[in-house]
Amino acid sequence: MVGRAKSQASKKRITSTHQEQAIADAIHRYNENKEKPREERKSLRAICREVQEEWRTQKKDNNITVNNCTVTRRLQGGRSCLQANVENHAWLTHDEEESVVGYLLELATRGLPLTHKALKLHVDTLLQARLGNTFPQTGVGRNWTDRFATRHADRVRQYWSSTPIPKGTHDAENVEEDCLWATDETGAQPGGGPKERQVPGDE
Repeated sequence: MVGRAKSQASKKRITSTHQEQAIADAIHRYNENKEKPREERKSLRAICREVQEEWRTQKKDNNITVNNCTVTRRLQGGRSCLQANVENHAWLTHDEEESVVGYLLELATRGLPLTHKALKLHVDTLLQARLGNTFPQTGVGRNWTDRFATRHADRVRQYWSSTPIPKGTHDAENVEEDCLWATDETGAQPGGGPKERQVPGDE
């Protein structure tokens, strides 16, 4: 089965993840290198070059760059741009994001995937409880749920689905049986009505 082409956002996220993994690999090797006798030690620059070449040749990611200055800053306790953005600008903490992902997956196993609108409502309620009046009344932005799903694309999938019409609606609206043509057992036309993106689910 032919897969879909990855979006630019997904490609950027994957590259960013690989970049962080390569830097972590360089830090690990540098710390191991310090335990060796002085005459056997490699310079940090040589270690970074070695890790970079391995990622580009063995793991086929030519976008990886392991800069020795970047690794030096990390060894001194510096943060990555991703960490800084998450800590300074993200609405949810890491633990809260994991909690929301777990909530989505739990509902999916019950056959109750959330729409983007329902996900936004859940997150807005969570943040309103923590931030109180400092949280905007409009809640998170309209594109926030898309970015959330992209960040967790390895666990969260999206798909389009029609919202089913409750069976009791036909009785309440006095819809005659003769008018229920091309319907399923619920009395709703498959594929009829508006569709919404649901998360998570299979693509």
